[in-house]
Amino acid sequence: MRRSVVVYVLVPALLVGAGSPGLAQDEAVLTLDQALAEALARNPVLAVERNEVDIAAGALQQARVFPFNPELEIEGSIGRGRSRESDERRGTDGKGIGLSQTIPLRGQWGLRIQAAEAGLGRATHLVQDAERNVVGDVLRAFSEVGVGQQRVALAREIVALATEVRGTAEKLLEAGAVPQLDVFRAEVELHKAQNRLVTEERNLATAQRDLALLLGRPADRPLRAEAPVTLPLPAADLPALQRLALERRPDLLAVRAAAQAAEAELALARAERFLPEVKLGLKYDEGREFDSLNRKGVLTLSIPLPVFNRRQGDVARATAEVKKQEAGIALARRRIEKEVTTAYQQVLASRRITEAYSARILPDQERNFRLLREGYDLGQFSITDVFVGQREFIEAREAYLEAMATLNTAAAELYRTFGGRP
Repeated sequence: MRRSVVVYVLVPALLVGAGSPGLAQDEAVLTLDQALAEALARNPVLAVERNEVDIAAGALQQARVFPFNPELEIEGSIGRGRSRESDERRGTDGKGIGLSQTIPLRGQWGLRIQAAEAGLGRATHLVQDAERNVVGDVLRAFSEVGVGQQRVALAREIVALATEVRGTAEKLLEAGAVPQLDVFRAEVELHKAQNRLVTEERNLATAQRDLALLLGRPADRPLRAEAPVTLPLPAADLPALQRLALERRPDLLAVRAAAQAAEAELALARAERFLPEVKLGLKYDEGREFDSLNRKGVLTLSIPLPVFNRRQGDVARATAEVKKQEAGIALARRRIEKEVTTAYQQVLASRRITEAYSARILPDQERNFRLLREGYDLGQFSITDVFVGQREFIEAREAYLEAMATLNTAAAELYRTFGGRP
């Protein structure tokens, strides 16, 4: 006997980027460009890191100030003396005023300025590196929200399908074409679909809160990602991306700046080992003894003698610091090359998987489910067969979403590795 039945069919909307859930009234719609701009402007981590630039700028400002202030010396004396001729005791007094200035001889002032400039450059690059990581985090979080929206859309489609199947089973039961067990099983599938929807909505809310935190927004207002499901991929090949990363990665530039600062510190320690500075002074003295008044000008020169302290430990420490930073540059280069290569290979592998789903797997599953539906309509299959086909199609859709999420994660990491953005 032919059984007339209408079975809801899941359209593979993910293939064309449709099938997203409806927009709630309190959701804030964001494009990827808007999310990146907001994160770079208001991310809480960046707000903390950018203070380091101000600290380094203050250190540079101080380094540019001449390090030694002039010294004013004032002397005064009073006493009593006895004349050799008359044995008479009379008062004596004296006074003097002088001005001295310490002068560096080995270019220490300029070396301190070089070290401070390198420190400012390092702080600036570290902030840029923090921005690079924030961009990568936003790309990943934004794509998680987008895929989460697709998961919610799929869960709603599954609920609609389960509702339609239950209604069909009830109609067939009334017509005496199927047993009561079909209705019970349809009820179970509907409850499972509703639970799936609750889970996916909860996961989406978590992803939205994570994105809001990165953007410096309040976490209580949902965000909606308005963009293609998959992130656009860079068009450059692996060698080009590696060259780009080695040229622009701020963490590598920060290590190079640290090496420059270490070299300046070493040069400063060596400059201060022997005769680093002298002190020149000019002094006026006036003294009265009995009936005589003496006035004189004194030129002073003070030279430190490096007998004990020759900055041996400082030179050794600065030399080791230079070697450390040079080794850090080589290590950073190797790490960057590895990160770019790994991320690039992950993108290629993930893209092949998503293309296989969109080109073959999903269309085949949709065709199989349609044929199964038509066979059930003709009485050739049972409702169990419908549920099995439905489950296989849903699992294929879920696997495709998981593959897209993996591809987006790999793409976000690739952008992070060479310091770019879509």
